[in-house]
Amino acid sequence: MNAFGNEPERGGDGDGPPIILLSFERRHYFMYRGDEFMDQILLVGGEFPKPVLCVHFENMFEAKQILGMDFTTASHWGIHPDIIERLRTEGALVETDA
Repeated sequence: MNAFGNEPERGGDGDGPPIILLSFERRHYFMYRGDEFMDQILLVGGEFPKPVLCVHFENMFEAKQILGMDFTTASHWGIHPDIIERLRTEGALVETDA
């Protein structure tokens, strides 16, 4: 089992964290799992399951090795780095390297 749950497919089967963000080069962030909580994450004081997991990848090649060769960020919401910083400051973000 990895940070994404038992299966690497988007959404998984509920075994992993309900909200997973992906980071590339620690500058670009995308919502991998938890789209239904997007509005609440964007709001200051929003209610969503915590902590939020952020998995850092060095590049897309590394992500494709773990998530599958068909993985692309085009089908995922981008998250502004200021939102990530707010989650860090609030203690709502757990970060790990892939």
